[in-house]
Amino acid sequence: MRRFQAALARAGETAPEGASLKRMFAYWEAGERAVTVPAYQRAFVEIYEAPPEALGFALPDDSGPLAELREEPLHLVAVDSSLVEIVEAQTQYLRMLDRKLGSAALAAQAESHVAQLDSVLHLSAGPSRPALAAALAEAAALAGWQALDRADVAAAWRHHEQAKAAALESGDETVLTHVLAQQALILIDAQEPAMAAQAAEAAVGHASATPALMRAWVSAAYAEILAANGADRETRRLLEAARELLEGADGEDLPYLMLTPQHLARWRAHCLAKLGDLEVVDDLATALGGEGDSVRAATSLHTDLATAHLNAGDIPAARGEASAAMRMAERYGSRRQRKRLLAILARCQGEVVQQPDHGP
Repeated sequence: MRRFQAALARAGETAPEGASLKRMFAYWEAGERAVTVPAYQRAFVEIYEAPPEALGFALPDDSGPLAELREEPLHLVAVDSSLVEIVEAQTQYLRMLDRKLGSAALAAQAESHVAQLDSVLHLSAGPSRPALAAALAEAAALAGWQALDRADVAAAWRHHEQAKAAALESGDETVLTHVLAQQALILIDAQEPAMAAQAAEAAVGHASATPALMRAWVSAAYAEILAANGADRETRRLLEAARELLEGADGEDLPYLMLTPQHLARWRAHCLAKLGDLEVVDDLATALGGEGDSVRAATSLHTDLATAHLNAGDIPAARGEASAAMRMAERYGSRRQRKRLLAILARCQGEVVQQPDHGP
């Protein structure tokens, strides 16, 4: 430190003294901070009698005839259809694990997968880049939905913004429609139902040229958002449209969508539960046949069933379903459903809780 101060003094510069200088050196030695002040860098070059690059400093001369030789070369990643297939398969693997284990167990893997895909995309060029962008869009949408299940609305939104940018680059209207509609659902959890409806309208605008299965899914998602806005007639109209579209989608398959008649029945029950309709119990009975496809869907299903019993005035049944669903929510890390269940259990105890009812 004395030699450092002396070197600065010879150059007509000054350095911190005492405890401040000790802290600064401690940060440098621990690697917690870099030496970025040019005068400090020159002092160390003098002390160690070594070139700047040997000490990990930026080269002092970023201009002149040798500047081009000092630039870091660009190393692009070769992307072809086989690489796209591999990353899509990895996303599907994470998607299937998510359905069986829940979001908490897969969060780190999904985040890492998205980060890697993003890095590869931005270092790629050529005809396969749009397909890779579509793969990133769906991976980021999955990570965003997992974040929403963990009640991290801000992270869910960020991931969907990333997914939307990638989907736009891909030029795939089906992928873009899915991302836009799913992002619209996030706005319900953000307690912005009116904005959610506007976002859903934008998704519907992109859905016209997509497969019937996607249009059915978007109609159901829009119905959930309208139910959150209290629009009873329009909610039912869209649910019926989703049912008709699903009937016409026989044989269609989109890996990122899970929509069967049982799933749609559960979705319909959730929407009608928002509207306070007691007929949801019959829909939930139908939906029970598909609950094994996803632990998240199963947790939401039993939460909706607890809501239905509560609305019907059957407190013991509501408490039993809510308790069972709470165990599932805690086991699979669904803080989103846990919030709903705490409100239901409080109502069972006669306590009034202002808790927005979130989606499945």
